[in-house]
Amino acid sequence: MIIFAATIIVVLTILALICAKEEVPAECEASAVTKPFFRMAVWMERLLRGSRFRKKVFSHNEERLRMLEPAADAKRSSRILFVKKCGLCFLILMVGMIFTLLITYSESGESLLGENASLMRREYGRGKYSVELDAEMEGQVNTVDVSVLERVYTEEEIRELMPVFYQELEKTLLGKNTGPDQVREDLNPVSEIKGYPFYVEWDFKNREVFNRMGEIKEDISPEGTLCEIEAHITYEGHDETHSFSVMVYPKEVSAAEKIKKSIETALSEASDKSKNEELFKLPEDVEGIKVTWQERKKSSTGILVVMILAAVAVVYLGRDKDLDKKIKERDEQLIQDYPEMVSKLSLYIGAGMSIRVAWRKMVSEYQQKGIKRYVYEEMLLSCREMDSGVSELAAYQHFAKRCRLQRYVKLVSLLEQNARLGAAGFLSSMRSECKDALQERKANARRMGEEAGTKLLLPMVLMLAIVMVVIIVPAFVSI
Repeated sequence: MIIFAATIIVVLTILALICAKEEVPAECEASAVTKPFFRMAVWMERLLRGSRFRKKVFSHNEERLRMLEPAADAKRSSRILFVKKCGLCFLILMVGMIFTLLITYSESGESLLGENASLMRREYGRGKYSVELDAEMEGQVNTVDVSVLERVYTEEEIRELMPVFYQELEKTLLGKNTGPDQVREDLNPVSEIKGYPFYVEWDFKNREVFNRMGEIKEDISPEGTLCEIEAHITYEGHDETHSFSVMVYPKEVSAAEKIKKSIETALSEASDKSKNEELFKLPEDVEGIKVTWQERKKSSTGILVVMILAAVAVVYLGRDKDLDKKIKERDEQLIQDYPEMVSKLSLYIGAGMSIRVAWRKMVSEYQQKGIKRYVYEEMLLSCREMDSGVSELAAYQHFAKRCRLQRYVKLVSLLEQNARLGAAGFLSSMRSECKDALQERKANARRMGEEAGTKLLLPMVLMLAIVMVVIIVPAFVSI
């Protein structure tokens, strides 16, 4: 692997020297670091473009770039793309091979297997490790994974380590307290200390002073109480006990905490005195200090504001959703009315009317009915466009564009064909379109029926569940 990586680095270095005079396109935005690699890519691009592989390498990309940017120079765009890709590949290849050499060198320099087939154990806290070794026996090589555990301390090393551990243990236990003779805060009875292999269990001899968690209890004498603490230390079969004493004083309480505690005590006493009365009389003073009581009311205005904002958002978004729903309904209505509209138009044209006259007659009949239908509203708008000077073909095209449906686009194309090529075959095309529209209407009716059946499935299941409850519950009650 070292030879391969070194060979690649040498080849790329020589190539960079050969291509030192190549000109990098400005579109590549090359920096001082990347410019040598882009120069190599420019050299390779010129080499390949003059070879028989030109079509395989560049033609496909040129065609796609021409489709994306018809006005741009496809050949130059393809060249820039190739230079960018190859330059980046050369850069990655060089950096990757350099890292390969460095990693290979570092791995080769660190041999875990020492002399006399030995592996070094790590000190406590550094964890175990695994190493893959080849074991050769009678000409056969077997690969095995060897797990090397941490080194276990000897009794002599434990005795040397214990004095330092005792000091660290006491310091950790005291926590925020200044010293063992002034303990006014809760203790910190940890089971392990980082950097030491020992496990610790605590025993507080005076349970009236500390609980099991090392927290100071109430009613501690102001003069202080001496408490003995034992730490049971174990490690790999080694077991010993370390004892020391602390002088515990009552916790330091702030003025605010004292006042609050006095109020709570006064409330408790007042509650006990008036527990047989209808009213709970709050104390007027606490330790000689007058107390004024006020009810702290919970305000719901914040929730109200949130609800109002949520309602505004729902209304705003709901209107948009309603608009989308109306657009969908409009499209469905245009689809439903298309067969009728085409049939009427075909009928009037077959009776001898021109397209424009038939169009106006359909609009006139619609206006007399007074029922809003979107297709006839669009036809009415087309009539007004023609009255305002828009050409007949342009008005029909605008009509199809506004309807946004393929059916109406096809109809308008038939009308344009009739206007440009004459009436030959137009009537038969209209009748054929009318038949297709009727068939499509039948298909839409079947689809809508299937959708209605699907929508009714859930109510039918709920009704079945209700019927089952009505039948089964009386049967169980009568048993």
